[in-house]
Parts: sequence; C-alpha cells; structure tokens
Amino acid sequence: MIIDCNANLGNWPFRRVTYNTPETLIERLGRVGVEHAWVTSLDAVMLKNVATANEPLAAAVAQHDAFTAIGTVNPAWPAWEGDIAECAELGMPGVRVNPNYQSWMLGDPAFGELLTAAGDLGLFVELAVRMTDERHHHPLVTVAPVALGGILDVCAEHQQTPLIIANAKNPEVLGVARDAAGALPEHIYFEISHMESVGGVQAVADEIGIEHLLFGTHAPYYYPESTSLKVFEECAFSAEELAALTHRNAERLLDRSD
Repeated sequence: MIIDCNANLGNWPFRRVTYNTPETLIERLGRVGVEHAWVTSLDAVMLKNVATANEPLAAAVAQHDAFTAIGTVNPAWPAWEGDIAECAELGMPGVRVNPNYQSWMLGDPAFGELLTAAGDLGLFVELAVRMTDERHHHPLVTVAPVALGGILDVCAEHQQTPLIIANAKNPEVLGVARDAAGALPEHIYFEISHMESVGGVQAVADEIGIEHLLFGTHAPYYYPESTSLKVFEECAFSAEELAALTHRNAERLLDRSD
C-alpha cells in the first residue's frame, strides 16, 4: 500500500496542470501504485482568503474514498481560528500553511498560535517550503523558499502537534537535522517529493531515520513516477523500511492526530 501525503487538486496560475480533478488524479497516481492520497488545493495558495478553497476541496473529494482533504489556513488572516475550526468540522486531519505566500515567518507568534489551535483540535500542520522550484517562477512573481532556521525552537513548544515539512530539498532537511544534533523530535516529518540526487532519499533516511519520512509526489504538478523511481529504483530499503515510508508513518501520524 502507498499513501501519497502530498498531492494537489485545482489549478496553478503559472503553469497548465493536467490530471488535476479527483478522477484523473487518482488514475494517474494509480499508475505508480498509490492507493490513497492526501490532497490540498493549488488554488488556495494564491487566494487572498485561502479558506474559501476548503469547503470546495472537501466537497470535491467527498465521493472518493481514495482521497483525504487537507485544508489551507493563513494565521495572518483575520479570524483564522474559525477557518481551522471549519477544517476540523469538515473532517480534515490536518491543515497546510504557505508562509512565503502568506507573508509571515516561522518566528511570528501567529505560527505558534496556529500550532496550539491545531493541537487542541487534533490536527497536524503541514508546512510547504516551496510550491515549485525557484527556477520555474514567473519573473514578476518570485517567491523565496521558507527558511527553516528556528523551526525546532517553535516545535519544542508545541510537541502535541505533528508537523509535516513538505517540498523541502535535501540540504534543507539535513540542515534541520544538524540543528537537532542528530535527534529529531518524534513529531516532525518530512515528505520526499523535492529530495534530489541519485540515492538522495536513502541518504536522508540514513541521516534522520526512516520514521521521519513520508511518501509524497507533489502530483499533478510533478510526475508521480519521479517519487516512485527515487524510492523503488534508487534506494535499497528493506521491506520494513519501505512499509514505514510508503504508509505506516502516515498511518501513525493520523493515529497520533486522532
């Protein structure tokens, strides 16, 4: 079984995206063996009021057992507390934040407040470092990746809230690991869609532990075959490690969030 912890529905304003409906996305993911996917809204990233995308996302996947909707919340937006509460009411197990598109930083008090609210509601928080490689940005809309320095200090104060760091590259992941002195907190996870170089996923797993990694494709923006090749062709994981990466870590995270 494979659970894709980083898939998307909707549209991206700077690139034509195909396979972006529930029916076409699950067919595309099924080609690499994905049976279930957590999906966020591409549209929400560029909306001023991101919460307006949450109910349509939940409705879009309601008839598809293969999907779990993950809402988007902006803690810099007025009355965001109601937005995260609505995500919980919609049955979403977690919410995504895009600090670099929402104009706040990880050290801002709003992020800590969001982590507290999510923990109180039994939700995890997914933090997207980037939405696409910076080389692909429109020249008039260049958005720097989220700087992860200090993330451990924030997380240390909110250990009840699982945190997924999505779309991070190898040096960014390993930088957090170095700051943790080789002992990452149990409640921090990284998904692998943006990890690069031959054997890159294996190298990161060897450094931080397979228990901190989640299978993610960033489909349909990225081809799901990319993640599949990284895991099944370039790495030498044991059957137990593969099970942890492809679904058990995700299942444990959901159990923890319940």
